[in-house]
Amino acid sequence: MRERPRCSFGAKLQAMFCPQCGVEYRPGFTHCTDCDVDLVDAYIARGGHPQVRKQELPHELSAHLWRGSDPHFYLRLIASLGSKNVPCFGRPANPPMYHCFAEQPPGSDGPVEFAVLVSEENLSFARWVLSSEAEMNREQEADSKDFGEEGEDPEVGPGVTGICPLCLGEFRERSTVCPNCGVALRPPHRASLEQNPGRTLCDLPHPQFLADLRMALNRETIPFNNANFPNGPDTRRTDVTVLKSDFERATRFLAQVLQYWEFDRSINFGPSHDPRESYYPHRAHSDGWYPEDLEFLLWAGSNLYALDGIGMALREHQIAYRVEITVPRTAKLFIHPDDERPAKAVLQDVLEGVPPQ
Repeated sequence: MRERPRCSFGAKLQAMFCPQCGVEYRPGFTHCTDCDVDLVDAYIARGGHPQVRKQELPHELSAHLWRGSDPHFYLRLIASLGSKNVPCFGRPANPPMYHCFAEQPPGSDGPVEFAVLVSEENLSFARWVLSSEAEMNREQEADSKDFGEEGEDPEVGPGVTGICPLCLGEFRERSTVCPNCGVALRPPHRASLEQNPGRTLCDLPHPQFLADLRMALNRETIPFNNANFPNGPDTRRTDVTVLKSDFERATRFLAQVLQYWEFDRSINFGPSHDPRESYYPHRAHSDGWYPEDLEFLLWAGSNLYALDGIGMALREHQIAYRVEITVPRTAKLFIHPDDERPAKAVLQDVLEGVPPQ
């Protein structure tokens, strides 16, 4: 089986190379200034294949958590696991027969599936994360269907005659096409902007993967945000947006590109925190509080996102709390009685933005 490029987030930075001229760049550079193309982590000679370092799947990440074909849910699940300090490994369930997406002939795409693995030790909690992510996904789909049609026109600058649905650029000239994206401009009215609006296809800050994805969209003539900026895709952007009418087709090619990538670290670029951990700020220690002193039950439930959000808000206000996992996928959060009033105010603010149990 041929090796595929690895997306090793958090790994030590290494030298980068231009795939056209072969010039080596110091770690941290992502674009060749001479050839105006994205750099790669290994030089590819003409007619050759990428030389990648062989990285075996860690033995401890051997428990199968999820298998499915939705590339959006696949990426969100890996990101969610990473944000909760759960090491995981994502890969295509059936590796493609070609070495890279550029070698795959147009029209040769077939059914795809992805698999996410974790350790046996983390499997129970990872299943909780999975069920919470699936619940959140269903609620977001329901919310998008129930979105009302009433609303106000967007606020735009004076003299604006057209707005791009992909890059949201505002134009005062009497132009009909966005020069950055190559799509028709819309009048600055809500009704016009909601006709075939832009939808985020992918938001993954990894230049090499995005270069593959943009190449696939270009090959299939699917317009995306800043595809023509200035003479090619804007590599400074980490999001890829397509028109709603192209979203389903673009998703198919997102899944195809993902077949050539393996994620041996969680996709997470913010702080990671296990929501099951208790929190004892300096104030709690100085007041001489012990864990058993945190006896006031503030919240109980199975919504992992609520637990995570409440804990984050309490930490911001330096309110000590203790978490108990009573049964699988059910938690209780306790605070000190002295903090009841401010903690309840924090709880109300958080729950107003969290779906009910």
